[in-house]
Amino acid sequence: MSTRPVVAHVVGSIGLGGVPEVAWQLLRRLPEDRFDQRVYALRRAEGEEDARAARVARMEARGVPVSFAHASGSLGVVAHLCDWLGANHVDLVHTHSYRPNLQGRLAALPLRPGGLRIVAHYHNRYDDKWAREGTRALERALTAETDRVVACSEAAGEHVAASLGVPAERLVVIPNGVEAERFAHATDRAAARAELGIEGDRPVVALVGRISEEKGQDEFVRAAPAVVASHPEALFLVVGSTASEAAAAPLRDLARAGGVEDAVRFTGYVDDMPALYAAIDVLAAPSRWEAFGRMLVEAMAAGVPIVASAAGAIPEVVGDGPALLVAPGDHFALANAVVQVLDDGAMSQAMGAAGRERARTFSWDRSAERLEAVYDAALAERP
Repeated sequence: MSTRPVVAHVVGSIGLGGVPEVAWQLLRRLPEDRFDQRVYALRRAEGEEDARAARVARMEARGVPVSFAHASGSLGVVAHLCDWLGANHVDLVHTHSYRPNLQGRLAALPLRPGGLRIVAHYHNRYDDKWAREGTRALERALTAETDRVVACSEAAGEHVAASLGVPAERLVVIPNGVEAERFAHATDRAAARAELGIEGDRPVVALVGRISEEKGQDEFVRAAPAVVASHPEALFLVVGSTASEAAAAPLRDLARAGGVEDAVRFTGYVDDMPALYAAIDVLAAPSRWEAFGRMLVEAMAAGVPIVASAAGAIPEVVGDGPALLVAPGDHFALANAVVQVLDDGAMSQAMGAAGRERARTFSWDRSAERLEAVYDAALAERP
């Protein structure tokens, strides 16, 4: 019988966005001889089924079994997860993001007297959900019973500490990483553009991320007409799953209203992200809030200049050189900055070089080492 501690990662779903990818990049780097890892998803997400199945397959190929909730309703899921934690003799539960932080910790509480340790990971800020769903008080109570709280940036950590009253000794900042070599040696530009159906050498600006108010796709589309006025061939790519057409429809309406429906293209989910960055000229990130921004470090690693809002952790992540920062919610400033990058080739090259250098400071291996230390500290405190 293995004497390795059993660690359960609780995620919302085996999704295609940032949180499941961060969980995967960390867990795959934790030493197999030290931890017996499992993954539990609170629900089965719909759309892009092949891509989701591939993510399950890569975890199981790594020896990490994936389980799904077999219950309906929030309390049903909590009860099922509690039973699953006990049946799997889990020693430490690591919850990732809003819903897992709630339901995962509720399920873990009855098992704490037996020694179960809890690590809650904050990949974003959740003021909107805490206000809309009235869960801030519950979050504070659960955090008081949490052994370690992990935040993905200093900005996210400061926000969580202030909102939930996390003592400094229980808060750990573990920045996300990037596979820099994977993005630095991508498909050549012509092949990448051909795969995406990009004609000729027209300038391409992309926004990468799930369609949401937070990511600011509406500001991106509003900026398009002013850029097209200076660069008539400019193409704007909205990169991310459009499985929910209801989310994309208002953006299509904005593009039509601005007379740029032919210049704004929805790519849907893109699996080969290094090729995507090889194909574009500018990454736009007009986020209203960003707890980290994985697309920022990917673009930097690929040498792509960035135009972004000075929101949340973005200034912290990009540092000096790789990005032009504008005020959040100012699509005129966003457009002007994009035009500035497209007009000045020397500046664009310098920003790309600064980005490659900056990306080297973000390492998944170092982040996994920090997480291993978090686990060790929490497990050492078991009664």
